[in-house]
Amino acid sequence: MSAWDPVSIVGTRQPISLAELTATAALRTRVDRKYVLDAAVFAALAERLDDGFRVLEINGSRTFRYDTVYYDSSSLIAYRSHLQQRRRRYKVRSRHYVDSGLYLFEVKLKGRRGETVKHQMPYRPEDHGHVNDDARSFLGACLASAYPQMEVPELAPTVRTSYRRLTLAAGAERVTCDFDLSFSDGEREIPGLDPRYVILESKVERGLGEIDRELRRLGVRPVSCSKYCVGVGLLRDDVKVNDLHWLLNRYFSARDRPDAPPTEKALAHG
Repeated sequence: MSAWDPVSIVGTRQPISLAELTATAALRTRVDRKYVLDAAVFAALAERLDDGFRVLEINGSRTFRYDTVYYDSSSLIAYRSHLQQRRRRYKVRSRHYVDSGLYLFEVKLKGRRGETVKHQMPYRPEDHGHVNDDARSFLGACLASAYPQMEVPELAPTVRTSYRRLTLAAGAERVTCDFDLSFSDGEREIPGLDPRYVILESKVERGLGEIDRELRRLGVRPVSCSKYCVGVGLLRDDVKVNDLHWLLNRYFSARDRPDAPPTEKALAHG
């Protein structure tokens, strides 16, 4: 199977503007679920969705490039906390929305009931790639509010991701579809996601959305697929990837890792 374009599968759907999407489905606090889909499953899902799901369109474009830098401590606190599924965990990043020229610094926290809580502040283009003083203070305030007494570590750029995104929304439900994904550590860039697949993420206020229910009917279950953790697992040989083994080997460029298990074992976990 070769690479494919998700836009062509949803090309006949009506557009939704960024202003309307922000007003109805900003979802700063939400339940996230990720799925990895091939073209056949994505097409089957698109056929099942009602006409209420519209495609984000800005100036005639329906896909948008994202350039994101993730920050972590020298001991990879954020990475290890995620893999260990700690209740009190966070991710820190700055993001360049390439097509609009917007830069934001973002902090993503886990809420008390497992929901994702995202905080954002405007960022200067020249600071994209490091944590400036204002961003560090912003992170400290976010952590103090959510996780009292948690210290703010020294942070450095750890993984950079680049990908294209397609967004669908219906009411307060939103779904993103990411592809053309690559990773960099500042010294080398590697292709990430196998071009036969896309990463789909459903975002709802609570419970299951229509996307989740339709994928369940198609026999597809959510997976733990943090782009940051995948990037660390692919780029570094000095970390354990634990339950990411099968995911990296089935969907990403992981076969050259010295600790990668055989493909047959990976597929057995799929």
